[in-house]
Amino acid sequence: MKKVFIIGLGIGSSGYMHKKAEKIIVNCDCLIGARRMLRDFMDLNKEVYESSNAESICEYVGGSSFQSYGVLVSGDSGFYSLSKKVTGILKENKDIQVENIPAISSLQYFASKLNLPWDNIKYVSAHGRIPNIVSNVIFNNKTFILTGGDFGPGHICEVLTHKGLGHLKVSVGENLSYENERIVEDNASAIAKMKFENLSVMIVHNDDCISPDEGLRSIRDEEFVTGNVPMTKSEVRTICVGKLNLKSGYTVYDIGAGTGSVSIEAALKLYGGTLYAVEKNEEAVVLIEKNIEKFKTRNIEVVRGMAPQAIKSLPAPDACFIGGSSGNMEDIINGILRKNPTVTLVINTITLQSLNEAMSCMEKYGFRDVEVVNISVAKSKKAGKYDMMIGQNPIYVISGKGGGSQ
Repeated sequence: MKKVFIIGLGIGSSGYMHKKAEKIIVNCDCLIGARRMLRDFMDLNKEVYESSNAESICEYVGGSSFQSYGVLVSGDSGFYSLSKKVTGILKENKDIQVENIPAISSLQYFASKLNLPWDNIKYVSAHGRIPNIVSNVIFNNKTFILTGGDFGPGHICEVLTHKGLGHLKVSVGENLSYENERIVEDNASAIAKMKFENLSVMIVHNDDCISPDEGLRSIRDEEFVTGNVPMTKSEVRTICVGKLNLKSGYTVYDIGAGTGSVSIEAALKLYGGTLYAVEKNEEAVVLIEKNIEKFKTRNIEVVRGMAPQAIKSLPAPDACFIGGSSGNMEDIINGILRKNPTVTLVINTITLQSLNEAMSCMEKYGFRDVEVVNISVAKSKKAGKYDMMIGQNPIYVISGKGGGSQ
């Protein structure tokens, strides 16, 4: 049986590699990895295969005749590593045994240099992916980011500054463990103007982060900043947000966002997602922005304009709430389905004509699991020493899921 060791080389400097990793490297028949990984072990005169592609590595192991292989990976093999994909492929081969050898990760090392515990740090990677930086930062006290490519510390801090988070403290580590190691700490707006190496790491400190409990509660109507713009009331919001069936990483539209009350309650559940609040009324836009500031929900992007034109350049939604369509309901639904044919859609209407239009669109475009809920709410109000029930306008909530064809 062939044996494959996936060996974490640690933070960078060979002084941080542990003895077991060194021993396995010496005893392996063949070493595999990127050129920079193999460079330090060329004096061992071993057979080497230069690759950092999981599929090609696995194909090479399966087709060659060596008994033991050392696949060299940077950092810790269990932390945003090539190991995950290689292990997943090789475990399907009954003739190959895989063992991961851990090491010191950049998170561990950087936290130790800052004298921080790292067991409560949220970590994300920008290596080969586009993370939702803003959502991670606003919901976490400390966020560790593996930067890379276009998502370097400067660009990330530009994004944070643009979203009103330029005051946050940021720690950046560059060339960690090497002689030219550099650690810089400043606010995000200052870091945004600095240059760093591509594979730097950073920690964003947010002492005023949103508590996870905020997403679990219903917000009282009087907590919102309001004006002369209609607002979806508390009991209706609860049902509408529930019908959206949100997951933390969703992209969500709130079309006809009004004061932003639905946007706020939904955004508080999007720990890794983004909500786009689409609104044509400038007075309403001002209220939305004030409520974003009050509730710290900077994972909301305000989109000025009227749908469907205003949503054309937005990323595809996983879920969409239509609180106001300005007479464009079918065009809006058509535009949403073009972006995501299986979108979850929730529509609020007051008039029977709008209800009929919504139902007709659901049927025309093949929505599944269509449901109509009629909500009639009466709330108590003090009148001297008595309590009177004051009725609100009945609301129809129509929900469904796109049938998958458009």
